[in-house]
Amino acid sequence: MARKSGKKPMWDWIAANRSLVQVSMTAVTALIWIIWLHLIMSGLKRQARTEILIHMGGARDLSGRMLVSNLGLEPIYVLEIMLMVRTEQGEEVMSVANRVEVERKEDDLGRNATLQGPLKSGEVVEIGSVLDLVERARQGAASVNQADIYDIEITAVGVTSADYTIVAAKRLFRTTRQGCQMHLHPTTLHTRQIRSAKQLRPIAERLTSLL
Repeated sequence: MARKSGKKPMWDWIAANRSLVQVSMTAVTALIWIIWLHLIMSGLKRQARTEILIHMGGARDLSGRMLVSNLGLEPIYVLEIMLMVRTEQGEEVMSVANRVEVERKEDDLGRNATLQGPLKSGEVVEIGSVLDLVERARQGAASVNQADIYDIEITAVGVTSADYTIVAAKRLFRTTRQGCQMHLHPTTLHTRQIRSAKQLRPIAERLTSLL
């Protein structure tokens, strides 16, 4: 008794639909390459992305030390440090990149007198105490009375070899008072990274005005 034929063998189907199988395999291979290239490009973009950390060390008062760290994989060149001070009278923004409280020495070529300069990956630079920053702002003609300060915002601006535009980050600190003591606390857990062209435009205009 003849055995009933089952389903058509897979290889017969492949042979009969050779063109369709080849097109499908080509499409699958192309899709795999696209996904792979996307993962590679995402990794390269992530490596080139800057990550600037602005944080406060030591006491949480005017003697607290402000620090700027480069957590990105690429070195950055610090172009400017700007301080925004908010009081009842409004806001004032001044450059505080120059350490006016440090006397310039002939043997250091002025490097200790400015915060401008390269910052390697993983490096940190102390930009001064809160009081130092306020005093620098006052040296720059800002009429700031430290007792009137509500908020301060620090903006670090730099450039990298991976991009032709500036990079920037900022962090806001709010003041609270307990008797005669003034304390500062960051308003956010992380430093805000400024990446969009729209957000960077007013910072670039500010830098141009300081030239």
